[in-house]
Amino acid sequence: MEQFSTSSSGESSDSSSEYSLEFYMDTSWVLDAANLVFFMQAGFGMLEAGMVRAKNTKSILLKNLINTAICAISYYCVGHSFAFGKVNPNSFVGFGNFFLMDYTHYAYWMIQWAYAATATTIATGAMAERLQLHCYILFTLVQTILIYPFVAHWIWSQNGWLFDLGMVDFAGGAVIHIVAGITGACGSFLLGPRIGRFNQESGKPKNLPGHSVVLMSLGAMILWYSWYGYTAGASLGMTRSRVLPASRVSVVVTLSGATGLITVLGIGKIVNGHYDLVKGINGLIAGLVSSTSSCAYIEPWAAIIIGVVGGIVYWFSSWALLNWLRLDDPVDSTAIHLFGGCWSLISVAFFATHGRVRNPDIILPGGIFYGGGISLLWVQLVGMVLAILWAGFLSGIFFFTMDYFGKLRVDVDTELAGLDNSNHGGSAYIFD
Repeated sequence: MEQFSTSSSGESSDSSSEYSLEFYMDTSWVLDAANLVFFMQAGFGMLEAGMVRAKNTKSILLKNLINTAICAISYYCVGHSFAFGKVNPNSFVGFGNFFLMDYTHYAYWMIQWAYAATATTIATGAMAERLQLHCYILFTLVQTILIYPFVAHWIWSQNGWLFDLGMVDFAGGAVIHIVAGITGACGSFLLGPRIGRFNQESGKPKNLPGHSVVLMSLGAMILWYSWYGYTAGASLGMTRSRVLPASRVSVVVTLSGATGLITVLGIGKIVNGHYDLVKGINGLIAGLVSSTSSCAYIEPWAAIIIGVVGGIVYWFSSWALLNWLRLDDPVDSTAIHLFGGCWSLISVAFFATHGRVRNPDIILPGGIFYGGGISLLWVQLVGMVLAILWAGFLSGIFFFTMDYFGKLRVDVDTELAGLDNSNHGGSAYIFD
């Protein structure tokens, strides 16, 4: 993401620019992209609903809806100000424009709110089927006000210190996926595994399959479709020579997602002897995540390699998290988004060959495969580690505090009966 420049966003004091054809085209582009990013909420809702057991369907869908609403209010009041406030910003945090006072770049706010909501929704899946609702509501506030905005400011704001350092994260490999992945992992770890997830005698994981591959598949296709607005929309316009980069972004995303899907299906066939639809869906999303940071800066051929590696990273990280760390993540969001986001950042340092989309005068040092050396790799690793530490530390404190006061996990009877029957008035499915 590269912020609006004064020449194309209406920030200029020259009011005539606000009514130029360029302004209308760029604003329309951003609003359309924001709508697609928001539509990802439907995709994640269907995906996560299918991956949980039927007795928790209402619960996971309610959390997704609540997250979207609370994120809208909190991001309007405070979150956007900490990320991109312009009254008195510094390299660590933005400031000013609280409640959007003296701020009229509504299209930019819309897409940034949609990104912030996505970062919170992703974390939902890792804690599914055993997290208390009130804890999740508070987590949404913490994520939207204290965790996400600071990382967004460091990397995406022109005042951010990682932006000045030269870090490259076009559509949120770190800002969205690493933040979501590590916060979800911290919550899942402190929650502990679901009842029955591991054999009490051998300690080996037992299968707790989701109840609907139909919902999973629908969610996956919605996400793939929405990913074009999510990534190409980060160009923040189609004028000033951005048509070709935005178009290339869509091609890159298509290829990385497709190869991630095919790679994971192939690994599953080799390892398990059959094509696993659920793993394939996760491989698709892992492939999409893998090109999120780099999609504007690489050639299409590189997307195929990035998607293949992303699929491999997903498969083995998923296995290791479950079998070595005993991390019970019902939707594999940690493997997909945390590890996929890390690979997304690192891949830029190897394959980058194009400059910044909105600021073409800023030339990237180039990837290692183009003779650019390791300078960009070093910067990407610094940003990756800082994003993990910031989000992991704050979310860890929050979930530990909630656990200490007994407000983290539902009781055993509620979990066994299902959150729908215990907390939400009955099952999601009525067959009368």
